[in-house]
This record gives sequence, structure tokens and C-alpha cells, in this order.
Amino acid sequence: MKEQKKKKALSRSAGEQNERLKGYILAAPAVILLTVFTVYPLGYLIYRSLYGGNLITKDPKFVGFDNYLNLLESKDFHQVFGNTVVYTLITVVFTMVLAVVIAAWLNSKKNRRLNEIVQTCIFTPHIISMVSVSTLFLWLMDSKYGLLNVVLNALGFESFPFLSSPATALFSVAMVSVWKGLGYYVLLIMAALQNIPTSVYEAAEMDDTPSLKVFFKITLPMISPTILFTSVVATIASFKVFDSVSVMTGGGPLNSTNTLVYYIYEYAFRYGKPGQACAAGVILLILVCIITFIQFRVSKKRVHYQ
Repeated sequence: MKEQKKKKALSRSAGEQNERLKGYILAAPAVILLTVFTVYPLGYLIYRSLYGGNLITKDPKFVGFDNYLNLLESKDFHQVFGNTVVYTLITVVFTMVLAVVIAAWLNSKKNRRLNEIVQTCIFTPHIISMVSVSTLFLWLMDSKYGLLNVVLNALGFESFPFLSSPATALFSVAMVSVWKGLGYYVLLIMAALQNIPTSVYEAAEMDDTPSLKVFFKITLPMISPTILFTSVVATIASFKVFDSVSVMTGGGPLNSTNTLVYYIYEYAFRYGKPGQACAAGVILLILVCIITFIQFRVSKKRVHYQ
């Protein structure tokens, strides 16, 4: 009996080892890719931010936290940091509000054909390259010959300085990002709305609950996990904005649309200061982590998981 138990225990341990080995083998490609394309670049980013020199320096000099101190003392960096935060607030707020409103409106419509047409029209910009979209809006928003100003002039209004004024350029670039990404978030929120049990709405209808109260007390709490997810994704995407700034404004006018990623690109490849660019990248990483953490902490009291 003891020998049989030992054999069973040995065979069981051998089976467990085989299962573990299979798990390691299956997980290895993902771990390797994550290490090569995420962990190593992140570690090198932090390492390079502590060194000076340029792109062709053979042995960069260790400067410690000087690159970070230079950034914190730079007025240009302060402006770029503020531009990025304002751009993110504009983009995320407009995107989330419009996505929820449009998704709720589409979900309330019973005309399937109309829904399909509207969803296609809204989602199509999402699959178009941001460079193409930015080039299109660069023409549409031209201060003299742009189609939008031509229409405004035809209606008797003065031309609007979409991209030519520091007061309006950042907002105009943000609206382009909202227009492009809106369809993606609408589809996500619509999927969440369609998963809400109809019995909940039937009970509210039996109680003669007003529509606005149903929306704020039932619909929004039920889709709050999806809203949290989309807001986090939209926030991270907003902090990574580069294409639209590069194509439409180049950071101008008067540095009013320069954002952190474009600032990193300029210092790394235009001004030849990779150390300072890496330091700005580390600051961007820390900023995104802090904002994401705050979003999750604040949402604990607001997000309701079924």
C-alpha cells in the first residue's frame, strides 16, 4: 500500500511538473516580447535620462538628475506640460460626454438600418490614418482658403483663426482628435448599454420613473465600468498625441500646441539632446501612471460592477 501511494505521489508530481513546464513554454513568447519591447526600453529610458551627450556621443557623461532639473527650470517645458494637460482635459471630456450621449441616443432608436448607417459614419474616421485626418483638417481650417471659413464667410461671419491663433489652436487640434476617436468609444458604450437587462427598465417604467432619472440612476451606474475603461484609454491616448501636432501646427503658433511627446521628439532628433528627451519621457510616464491611479481611486465610489 505504501509503495502504491509513493508511485501515485511520484506520478502526480511528475504530471504537475509537466503541466508547469507546458505553462512556462506557452507563456515564454509573451514574456520575451514584453521584456524586449516594454521592460528593456523602459529601463533604458530611465538609464539614458541620467546621461548627457548627443546622439553620436560614444561615451555619454553621467550627469545624474541634471536633465530633470533643467526641465523643471525651463519655462518652455512648463508651457508644454500645461498644453498637454489642457489638451487631455478637452479631449477626454468632450469624447466621453459625446460618446455617452450618442450611444444612448442610438440605443433608444429601434430603426436598425438607421443605427447601422450612423454607426458606420461615426466609426469610419477611427480607421483612417491620423496623418490623413490631420492633413484634411489642415486644409479645412486654413485661415484664408479653408472650407470652414469659406462657409462662415458665406453665412456672414468673420473668418475664425482655428490654427493661426495661440488662443484657439490647441482647442482646434483637440477637436480633430475627438472627431477621429469618437466612433470607437461610441461602439464600446453601445455594447455596454445593450448588456443592461431589459427587466431593469421595465421595472422603472412600471414605477413611472422620469427618463432623466432613469438615465442618471440606472443607465450610467450600469455602464460605469465601461466609462471608466474608455476614459482611461482616452486619457493615455491624449497624452501620446503626436501626429496631429506634427502635421497641423508643428507645436505653434508661439508654442501653444506643443505637447510632451512632440517636445520629446524635438529634443531627441532636432536639438540632439537625448538625455533631456528621455527625462521628459520619464516624467510623462510618471504623469500617466499618477492620473490613471487617481482615476481608479476616485472611481471606486462611482463605478458599480454587476
